[in-house]
Amino acid sequence: MRTGILLLILTLALPAASQHSQDLTLSWGGLGLRGDVGPTWSNPSQGNAWTLGYRYQGHPHYSVRLVAEQGEFTASDAASSRADRLARGITIRTQTQSVWVMSEVSFLPMRIPSFKFQHTPYLFSGLGITAYRPQGQYLGEWIDLRPLGTEGQGLAGSGTTIYGTRALSIPLGLGWRAHLGPWFTAQAEVQWTWIQSDYVDDVSGDYTDVAILREARGDAAAYFADPSNRGLVGYSRGQFDQNDGLFRVNIGLGLHLEKFWETCAAFLN
Repeated sequence: MRTGILLLILTLALPAASQHSQDLTLSWGGLGLRGDVGPTWSNPSQGNAWTLGYRYQGHPHYSVRLVAEQGEFTASDAASSRADRLARGITIRTQTQSVWVMSEVSFLPMRIPSFKFQHTPYLFSGLGITAYRPQGQYLGEWIDLRPLGTEGQGLAGSGTTIYGTRALSIPLGLGWRAHLGPWFTAQAEVQWTWIQSDYVDDVSGDYTDVAILREARGDAAAYFADPSNRGLVGYSRGQFDQNDGLFRVNIGLGLHLEKFWETCAAFLN
């Protein structure tokens, strides 16, 4: 019993006794889709994303991060080199929101704490949730595609349901960070995100019967189901066996929280 209490006290005291570094970083960059609409592999010029991240480092090589991201991209079959996608003619805009918990490994040891210049490349990965909201433009207005069930989801006899609005996501990337002095850090990152859904771009399965869809959900649903009016009921509209992914490149500026808190305490005293 005494041993257990002693171990608990030592565990609780360790974070206070150990050296650590914390920062808050705001980043911006380009965002691209790897999915069923547009080029098979796209560069991060289809959209952009803002990212806010908190990082805690208690070891020269290892740190943990909590990251929130808001993004938006547009993808169009008109930009594809594939004949089937050019003929299909789908264009979408998707807004995404993600939250991840990440671990980070620095290649070079980082002094903790240190307000002097130092830098290192690093690897990072994690786990989280990504919410997505695909839209299409109809009569000059962007409208949500999910409620329309553009592949017949939720119709009587379809055997399918409307897809969800969020999914598990796994980020993986490479970055470079520099401590610029007592106040600020700078970083640059490239990141690939696997999303456990194939509906980030609203396209996954087969063409549905447009006439039935129009009767059930209106002209907009019928238009988005088959913009080129190909009449390929039952034929493949997307690649259901491949989930979607996002690729981003960003740069960011961070604030050393220790220096911020130290300055605030000095001001209040």
